[in-house]
Amino acid sequence: MASKSKSLDRYVAKRDFSLTPEPKAGGRSNGSAPQFVIQKHWASRLHYDFRLELDGTMKSWAVPKGPSFDPHDKRMAVHVEDHPISYNQFEGEIPEKQYGAGKVIIWDKGTWSPVGDAEDGYRKGNLKFTLNGHKMRGNWVLVRMKSRQTRQDAWLLIKEKDEFVRPASEFSVTDELPDSVAELAMPAKAESTPNVPPIASKVTARRSSAGTASMPAGATKRAAPATLSPVLATLADQPPPQPSQWIFEVKFDGYRILARIEAKQVRLVTRNGHDWTAKLSHLAKALQSMALQPGWLDGEIVVLNENGGTSFQQLQQAFDSERTQDIVFFLFDVPYYAGHDLTGVPLVERRLVLQSLLQGAPPSIRFSDAFDAPPEALVASACKLGLEGIIGKRRDSLYSARRTPDWIKLK
Repeated sequence: MASKSKSLDRYVAKRDFSLTPEPKAGGRSNGSAPQFVIQKHWASRLHYDFRLELDGTMKSWAVPKGPSFDPHDKRMAVHVEDHPISYNQFEGEIPEKQYGAGKVIIWDKGTWSPVGDAEDGYRKGNLKFTLNGHKMRGNWVLVRMKSRQTRQDAWLLIKEKDEFVRPASEFSVTDELPDSVAELAMPAKAESTPNVPPIASKVTARRSSAGTASMPAGATKRAAPATLSPVLATLADQPPPQPSQWIFEVKFDGYRILARIEAKQVRLVTRNGHDWTAKLSHLAKALQSMALQPGWLDGEIVVLNENGGTSFQQLQQAFDSERTQDIVFFLFDVPYYAGHDLTGVPLVERRLVLQSLLQGAPPSIRFSDAFDAPPEALVASACKLGLEGIIGKRRDSLYSARRTPDWIKLK
């Protein structure tokens, strides 16, 4: 194969790095666990850029329709120039008049392993591999088309038959899971025994209309209870020993609030069961405007200060002065929704459901983001910003109405 520097010549020649935020070079190989990334790219036409780390660069294909878990869907994949390994962390806006101008998000990421010799398969145009991502799992193949009628180097991306196959009539991964995974840590390596399907394969085929969401396979049919006690975090004096198995969120300086959606009514209650709907009528109205299905949402109300942090003093003053319009509701969990009990579903899957519900939410209703960084660094940053600390949650934690070591507070 061509040397790494030579293979990036086309990539560099197409871009003005004084104007585009894309990386010019760099990135570190993941060694025995090479990386893959799929970037959703709103260029002149929406497409998905599929990249595999191989021979020191990211081998790249533009897939107009995106991947499909149905082996009958042979998706066109146009082979494009190699990209630097650092590109697998790029999200942003490529400016107008630059090559590929438009928005780019990291739609999926993870590691991949070849089936057979990767370089030989790539060279011969029949590259078989296994993906271990947040959305993409299982066995796939890229096959070069033999037609000479097109000037493009056209390949086909095809799902191979395995336990992750889903008929296109039942499931579309690009429609069901449209959002970025940039904030998520790299997915843990799959166990050797299958039957641990990816987030994508755990989602049913119901496509969302206003206020609806697809349910993970672990959800059970059950109406939301009339009352709910929230999960409580345990104070910890140091980060967990295996931080990759956790997600970390900002520890808000506010009041814990649970939202009960029932028919067209919304009630906002404290962790001790006190009804604060009248005090927070603007938040109740904002949630009502979203046409949500019956259930419970869990979060915290705060007032944001000028530095982007939260101020408990300003929150109290907002109640005292009746300036409650300044109060924002950050949501981080969904234990019940649309006739389903999600308390037995792993946290990361509950958060995907919640995130889908909050698409286009009013400004006062926000999703509590997780941060993909070492917890020590996050605690240090929280101190500099004047925040209380961070909350750590095991990625596979269930929603249990008690204080649990699966949720921790780091101050």
